[in-house]
Amino acid sequence: MMKRRLLAAGLAAVMALSMTACSSTPKEAETKAAESKTEAPAAAETTAAESTDSGVPYYVRPSSEVTGKITVYTTMEETQQQVLSDMWKKYYPDCEMEIQADSVGTLATRIRSDESSDADVVIGGMFAADGNTYHDILQPYTAACDKEQGYHDEAGYYTFYDVQLMCLAVNPALRDEMGIEIKGYEDLLNPALKGKIILAAPDASSSGWRQLQTILATMGDEFNDEKSWEYIKQLIPASFSTTSSKDVYNLVTNGEYVVGLSYESSVVALINDGAPIECVYMEEGNTAMAGGAAIVKDAPNLPAAQAMMDLLSSAEFQDARAVASAGRGSNTLCNLSGLPDEETLAIKELDFAYLAENKEKMMNQWNELYAELN
Repeated sequence: MMKRRLLAAGLAAVMALSMTACSSTPKEAETKAAESKTEAPAAAETTAAESTDSGVPYYVRPSSEVTGKITVYTTMEETQQQVLSDMWKKYYPDCEMEIQADSVGTLATRIRSDESSDADVVIGGMFAADGNTYHDILQPYTAACDKEQGYHDEAGYYTFYDVQLMCLAVNPALRDEMGIEIKGYEDLLNPALKGKIILAAPDASSSGWRQLQTILATMGDEFNDEKSWEYIKQLIPASFSTTSSKDVYNLVTNGEYVVGLSYESSVVALINDGAPIECVYMEEGNTAMAGGAAIVKDAPNLPAAQAMMDLLSSAEFQDARAVASAGRGSNTLCNLSGLPDEETLAIKELDFAYLAENKEKMMNQWNELYAELN
């Protein structure tokens, strides 16, 4: 299970002096979890000290140590890819980056089935609730900025750089024309919205799966109880289901639907680009899940792969990503860039081990209900 760690008081003081906003208030991790982590190599620790003295960020290795080519498998969209590419060239000009983008399932299959795959890292699509799904193709590593992170992988494989919260994408012109309010999940049961709601299928999209988790966490008395499924039974016949997360916010933006169940980051990024929609955080509450990257087992360019994890874990990269694409960073020193603090959103804790173990069962229950009610 992934847990948050309480930062030391000294770090908190640095944060206060720098007036840097945090993405979350970390919790203290269990001692057992801390002991189970794979420590960063001693060489990386030496590099960090030398880099600090030279004026280069401590998480950046000497460029002479990172050369050749790094092959990046990623689910990142193009804007985030560009942010990463620009920062990589800045610090590691002698290491070429080759990017291959696709869904994480496709990328994982490629690594497992293609003996000639030269992937060094997988960035994106790696989530706290995955359990050991991808451990067979990955190797553990603890990134340079681990102590600054608000989220940690107890198994030691993932380097988190993203925190996903959920929201409702609302078309305000259509909502106001109808004379209704949309403040949360309960408002979606308004008869006037029947057929005007779009959501992504949980078994076909990551946003659909995350929305299902959030509904089960906020619409019952306890997670995955009968009460939360009773709500879902009412929501399904009022909604249109798509297999694409992009359809949700795009079709709300185009005015084909009044409201869609989506990711915070996707919706806010569209709003920043001028889309005529609103990001509504459900008044019933929300859930947060960390997402990140990992080093591929037997990575051809291990020094570059480790340097990539170090960079992804930094507040510098996460800040730049946030500005470009409204991402919420996992590093507690990074800026929120206009996003609300998690403390204001009634975050419900998720049991990641339970999610990993029961994912198929919950998917099947959703699909059975959908077939029955449509």
